Amino acid sequence: MKNFVSKNKGLFSFIMLFVLTFMSNQIAFSQFVCQPSGSPIAQSGVLATTDPTQTGRVFRDGFVSSCAGGAPTQAPLAGTYRYDKYDYSNPTGQAACATLDFDFTGCGGNTTQVTVYSNYNPASPGTGIIGTSGFSSTGIGSLSFPLTAGQNFTVVIAEVGADTGCPSYKFTINYATGCRQAGFDRTNDGRADITVWRPSNGVWYTLNSAGGFNVLRFGQSGDITTAGDYTGDGQTDVSVYRPSNNTWYYGLSQTTPGTSFVSRPFGVAGDIPVPGDYDRDGKTDIAVWRPSNGFWYALRSSDNTLLSRQWGQNGDVPVVGDFDGDRINDFAVVRNNNGVNKWLILQSNFNYGFVLGCPSTAAICGGGVDFGSFTSDKLVPGDYDGNGKTDIAVWRPSNGTWYYLRSGVAANVAMMAYQFGASGDIPQPADYDGDKRTDFAVFRPSGSSGIWYLNSSQTNTASGVQWGAA
Repeated sequence: MKNFVSKNKGLFSFIMLFVLTFMSNQIAFSQFVCQPSGSPIAQSGVLATTDPTQTGRVFRDGFVSSCAGGAPTQAPLAGTYRYDKYDYSNPTGQAACATLDFDFTGCGGNTTQVTVYSNYNPASPGTGIIGTSGFSSTGIGSLSFPLTAGQNFTVVIAEVGADTGCPSYKFTINYATGCRQAGFDRTNDGRADITVWRPSNGVWYTLNSAGGFNVLRFGQSGDITTAGDYTGDGQTDVSVYRPSNNTWYYGLSQTTPGTSFVSRPFGVAGDIPVPGDYDRDGKTDIAVWRPSNGFWYALRSSDNTLLSRQWGQNGDVPVVGDFDGDRINDFAVVRNNNGVNKWLILQSNFNYGFVLGCPSTAAICGGGVDFGSFTSDKLVPGDYDGNGKTDIAVWRPSNGTWYYLRSGVAANVAMMAYQFGASGDIPQPADYDGDKRTDFAVFRPSGSSGIWYLNSSQTNTASGVQWGAA
């Protein structure tokens, strides 16, 4: 094993074979994957004529807050609106992500909104916001927000139309801790571990970010790697999908997965594995996308039930990510639109009610996003801007440049570009430095071996390590 690192990180220096162009300072948060913690809170209520009123209401900008936070930038709208408020405190004893699921179907068609505050002042409802649903609603939806250990917060349910009220609403709050960026994290230290799987011998070779390395035999030639946290302990489990018998295999042990594993038939010939957390229980779910009918099939680990949804068509390419920040994987495909990538993303929030892509500044609406070349670019979705939502992204081999659209900002300022890598490289984006943002990274075949080049989003420095065979 050989390590290389740029001078301003110490140790060794090396000559970079590519040009780095830093385009912006980015916020250090991530697309969160978390473990549930503590007991959920369930609350119900009524917005009645006897309830107190607040001066103004939160502007509905279409941007839903995530585990990284988020608050409207526009001033509140004028008026007088009735509200209920509920005070809580983070019970987990550590930093947490709270997710609030609301149900306004009992409001008789009256639009209602929910907002979360660190400090709530009914005379100034536009200040102190740490969580917002982005929309008013007559149905169901969710929002997430970050909390420090022991932090107090207030949930406010308010009417959108003056004196409309709500005959019956309800919401639940679930806490999660150990939040981290998605990636192969064997040691659960919040940093992706450099890992290769060798089909010729079925061995996983992992260079642990915490030090040392591991060699585990799991799988055989012809398998497709499907690593994820299937057990919910925060550690990535080795896993493969075997097309020859349409069976999933994942290890239950970090040391002896070959003798302690689960095998589960799921799928048919031609299916494409798309593992992810489709039920927000902190565990990776077995899932496939079927090109023949465009259906997604996921086996939810929370209750062992089947989730199925038609989204896409034959010829599309499925992509996995949480583009709306609700900690549930969305249904997403990329379609060839006259040589251009058309990203079609059905977001899970609001009961799968919105498709990503809109010409306005709203984040959720419309019918797809054109971004990248279908014939030459590589699809590399990840959370590059640190807002807890997956960003649309591609890597272009011809110039070694990463292009991504920052989620949660206006379309005219969303696109970013960063040159890192060279033709012949294989992109390997993940959070290698533990700052909960996706880092630019490539694997470069070099002779009989391979070199990983990583660019830390935390320090904007590059490093390299020889690991794997070409």
